[in-house]
Amino acid sequence: MRISPRRRVLPAVIAATTLCCVLIGGAFYSRISAQPRNEITQIAPGLTLQSVETMAPTGPLRFWIVKADPKGFDLGLEVANPTDVVKKRSVRNLAAQSKSIVAINGGFFAYGGAAVGAVKVGGEWQRLPWRNRTSMGWSDGAALIAPLQGELQVDLRRGNQSLARGEAALNGFNLPGQRNAIVNGFSLLSSRFKPIYTLQKGETAAAIDGGKVIAFYANSAQVPLGAQDYLLVARGTMAPLLADGANAPDNLRWKIQSTPDVWDSYPTIVGAGPRLVANGQVQTNEVEEEFQPDVIARGPRSAVGWDKDRNWLFLVADGRQAASVGLTIPELATLFAQMGAVEAMNLDGGSSTQLIVNGELVNVPSGFDPVNPTRPREVQVTNALTLKAK
Repeated sequence: MRISPRRRVLPAVIAATTLCCVLIGGAFYSRISAQPRNEITQIAPGLTLQSVETMAPTGPLRFWIVKADPKGFDLGLEVANPTDVVKKRSVRNLAAQSKSIVAINGGFFAYGGAAVGAVKVGGEWQRLPWRNRTSMGWSDGAALIAPLQGELQVDLRRGNQSLARGEAALNGFNLPGQRNAIVNGFSLLSSRFKPIYTLQKGETAAAIDGGKVIAFYANSAQVPLGAQDYLLVARGTMAPLLADGANAPDNLRWKIQSTPDVWDSYPTIVGAGPRLVANGQVQTNEVEEEFQPDVIARGPRSAVGWDKDRNWLFLVADGRQAASVGLTIPELATLFAQMGAVEAMNLDGGSSTQLIVNGELVNVPSGFDPVNPTRPREVQVTNALTLKAK
């Protein structure tokens, strides 16, 4: 069937009109979204959500501040999976898992899923600090935001003779601050690492329970990590030394050392950085902490801190969108200080930025769900900061 020129033009006109409406609608939505707005909603007694939309010098900005009275709410750190350090879950799922009223994304994580930075829960170290980056530790009566350095030292002996002594990895095979896996060295694995560890070719391992060596493994053995407190795995030149030294239970010593040692008093620690606010003043140290440019550039942001009355504060800002351009690290620090923070630390941001209140996603994360492009993508993360009623 022949199609007349007039009938050929009609679909093109309809398509062009539809596209124009979409563009105009998007522009109109952005203008509406950029209208000034500053509302405070009570989520629960002692817990508020401040929603702000404003026009910053760099463009429209949309952000939220959660304030929680510590007398009524506990700050928690929820990990995605208690038996596998590389597992991830969305912040919404972590909020449900912890039965929390509010949750935001926590520290950084590698592409494989393991947390990059300090993770200490219930007094147990799960991941060591990354170099000397900023961390936050807290207990019922105190909290600290400051640079944290920590390492695991292993001392393998035969009687009075030291066979091997040095820094070891924890729940992984990378030393803190290093991207390459150890070749000749040790790693201490707990039940947090994964349910079962299969020794690789050339590795040996000693099972530690109650501070004593209770078993020795080699030759591709499969070891259930919940059967003892820890499994010390030796690679390369350390493997035969462990086989020699582990024969006597008292020949193996290990210790996790925090610097400064005041950190030892905090049962919960999460590492991220850089620092944003100290003693009420903007104080960023992204250069000293060796953050890459993509981390400190303008984008979606998440941060945690407290005000002069010791109320917990969460700040979440959307970015990379027409309705909200996002913040750089210095801008985030300045904004948080203006909003009342006297101590504050940056958290993982970008597409990980998510704020959950009463089970609902409040902000609009950057990026879209590949399965359903009409809805925002809720990125899976390694851990989340939570607020629960006492």
